[in-house]
This record gives sequence, C-alpha cells and structure tokens, in this order.
Amino acid sequence: KKVLLTCINCHAITYCGVECQKIDWPRHEWNCVPVMVTEFPGKGRGLVAARDIETGEVIFEDKAVIQLAINAERQFVDPEFMTSLKQQIDSLPTEARAQFYKLTTRDDIAKYDESSGGDKEILKLFLSNSKIRRFNNLLHLNIALINHSCAPNATNGVFSKRSKQVGDDDLSVELRAIKNISKGEEITVCYFFDVKKFGSIPRKRKTAFKKDQGFDCKCPICLGQVQDQEKTLKKLIEFHNKLNPTPSDWKREAGLRSRIVDLTME
Repeated sequence: KKVLLTCINCHAITYCGVECQKIDWPRHEWNCVPVMVTEFPGKGRGLVAARDIETGEVIFEDKAVIQLAINAERQFVDPEFMTSLKQQIDSLPTEARAQFYKLTTRDDIAKYDESSGGDKEILKLFLSNSKIRRFNNLLHLNIALINHSCAPNATNGVFSKRSKQVGDDDLSVELRAIKNISKGEEITVCYFFDVKKFGSIPRKRKTAFKKDQGFDCKCPICLGQVQDQEKTLKKLIEFHNKLNPTPSDWKREAGLRSRIVDLTME
C-alpha cells in the first residue's frame, strides 16, 4: 500500500524509496528513457510509452553499443571481427548485455556464418538487429526493439556527434514522435523509406514485404482495418514517380512535395 516513487525523467520505473533509487541509479542511468518493454502476442517484444508523448518530441537518443567497420562491399574490415564483437558485448553494462541476448534473430540471416567459428548465434543476433550506416554496422539496443508499422507514430534517424577525440564519431539514433502517443501505447516506426518499394496492391505488398523483412506485417493497414489506404498509397506512389531528380520547375516540384506530405499524413 506504500506510495511508490517514479523516476521523474523516464516514468518507466518505480522505487519504494529515495535510498533504493540512489542505489539503483548506476544500473538505471545507462537507459533512463520513457519507454517500457512489453510482449505483444504474435509480434514478440516491443516498446510502449511510459508517459504521454507529444508530436515532435524527442523520445530518446540511442547511442550505438556495438560498432563494426565495413567496406564499400559491406564486408567487415577487421578480419578478427568476431573477437571485436565479443569484446564489445562483454564490455556492455550487465543489463545491456542481458538485453542483447534477449534479441530475436531472422532465419534468413546466413552471412558470415562460415567466419563465426563456434559463435554463429552471437553473430546472427548482431546481424539480425544491427543497421548499416555509412561505413559501420551499428547496433542500437533500444531501436532494435521497436516494431514496424506502415502507419507509424514515430520516426528515427542517425545523427553524428563529434566526440572530444579527433576522428571519433558518436553515431546515435534520435527517435522522435510524429503523432501524439498516449501512455501505454506501442511505439512503432516504418522499416522502409521508399514508398514505391512494395507497391499498393495488398496481397502483393504483403508478400514482397515478408520476403524483404522476414515477417508478416500486422499493422492496421496491412490487416485491412483502415479504409481507403490502397487508394491513398496508389496516389502517393504516383506523385513520387512524378518527382524530377533534377527539377527545373521548382513551383511544380514544391506542389508535388506538398501533396506527398498530405497523402503521407493520410
């Protein structure tokens, strides 16, 4: 019956008293963000908002916890990349390391299996949840937990913070709300940026998406719970196709992009 103290920064964790909160801060500090991990039937784990979040608000910045350099052919530069991967995992905070081993893998990830030695599952965990940014393969633990939706309420992008050491970049990901998100609501992002990639025909779109992403999309649009989306998507693709890579008529281009914004919001 005792009133619990809530972390005023993230609202995601509660304590029985100030003393316990102070003791737990070294563990909690690395990931004090306003989200909670929740199990979703049929989808696995995902993130929900621990408090109300407004449109435009930065939900959190997620620093890459593991970083492996790659070349233009997307091959690992370091021939001892498995040693580096395991060392970076071992150096993670205890809770972060536990979170890494709870990540799920994709069945179609087979790249570098022959180079992993006896650590095939560790490599699959990393490759299934990391993203290639510039010439790095990066793992952001919080971003890796966000589920996909074709009608997302958040978006993310990489930005570079130049650290004190020359030539050393902190490649973080910023997660920002693009709609008002209520406490307890799942936070979702769209896994692709090219609206033309999967087309507008529902059946073909779902088949192509599963082949590309490795899972069935169960968002409201793909489940047919939102009316007129096929028509809206068809128009959106049509306007994207009309864009000129090297426009000369900027007034026309601005009009097209304005319409694309309106259709995207629909």
